Amino acid sequence: MDDSTDLTIEYIRALEIWVCVWYEEALDAKFVSAFYRPDVEIVDRLRGYFRAGLSPEDAVQACFGSRH
Repeated sequence: MDDSTDLTIEYIRALEIWVCVWYEEALDAKFVSAFYRPDVEIVDRLRGYFRAGLSPEDAVQACFGSRH
């Protein structure tokens, strides 16, 4: 996302909810701890997953699941 993009309140809220569900899924799967702070690379991936329409569950697997 570049700085010139105007974000609606609805978009921001949807993203916030999505990230919260993603985080809970990552915790439940034991991919992260309660003190996890994503780095810039993970944040960029999450933005892409959200924009692409992945569910939070699918995004957890894409982010942390085993790579083939």
